[in-house]
Amino acid sequence: MDLSIFNYQRPLPGLIGVEKIMLAYCAFTTFLGILLYQQIDSGPSFLLYRLLFVIITLLLWLIYKKIPCQATYVVRVFFQISLLAYWYPDIYNFSKLAKNTDPIFAMADQMIFGCQPAITFSQWLSGSFWSELFYMGYFSYYLMIIAVVIVSCTNRFRRFERTTTVLLCSFILYYIVYLFLQSAGPQFYFPKIGMEAVQAGHFPAIGDWFRFHPELNYPHPPGFFSGLVAQAQQSEYPIAAFPSSHVGMATVILLLMRKLSKKVTIVLLPFYIILCLSTVYIGAHYAIDVLGGLITAFLFYYLSLRIYRTRFIHRPKGYKTYISHHHHRY
Repeated sequence: MDLSIFNYQRPLPGLIGVEKIMLAYCAFTTFLGILLYQQIDSGPSFLLYRLLFVIITLLLWLIYKKIPCQATYVVRVFFQISLLAYWYPDIYNFSKLAKNTDPIFAMADQMIFGCQPAITFSQWLSGSFWSELFYMGYFSYYLMIIAVVIVSCTNRFRRFERTTTVLLCSFILYYIVYLFLQSAGPQFYFPKIGMEAVQAGHFPAIGDWFRFHPELNYPHPPGFFSGLVAQAQQSEYPIAAFPSSHVGMATVILLLMRKLSKKVTIVLLPFYIILCLSTVYIGAHYAIDVLGGLITAFLFYYLSLRIYRTRFIHRPKGYKTYISHHHHRY
């Protein structure tokens, strides 16, 4: 076991990039929450959770100051990444107040393909083999997130700061879009309007229907990976369909991974391709969402890089204070 991660190092001053990004997003959504306080469910807990996150962030920073080493630094980063599990469903507090835009994207698919790929794709490739393959691809999204964080930490630790900052910033950029764009996706929208309307190419507006009906009532086929996805979607909300963050963030992860390990990138590539197809196959996204995810992935990746390189986020002079001398050049 390499215990060098616990070696004392002169601590970095102040907050690190991922903490600044998360606190900025926390402040932004808190401001929105105060403006819309009467319309947000569980208003007190909404604010208390944010206060708790700020307190924990500051406590971890103080611990790092007392015990400055790679281990305590990594804990600070991992905590901010773990908060994505809270920030994602939290989007619903805001997006539910906007009118639903699913008819726009469903009609776009109908015009481009002459059908709804979210339905016909699974009908074309039916059967347990195809079902499990694509559900496996969809579930691999979560494993890809874990992989890029672990590889950057264990294989090329000197790129850990860059990787996690760009990763987190890209997620936040998608979340900001979803705060104001209410698109639920076929899994939510099609059961609401009925399959007869879908087959007839009729996609009526439903206003703020999902503000009062956030439940997901979409059947999944039997199978191991479909069961994992169904379990993961138990806390799913009618949000974040366009652009597809599954496709977008998976693309960002590949762009990050190619700087870390070519071998791991090659291993992830087939999972990435299946993942992009699976978002439509399981009905989570319209085909147009995939295109939107690809375009925004490159936009958000390079924008996140620019943000990372600003003085507010990245401090080159202090960079070596928490990095062991034996790692490769950044």
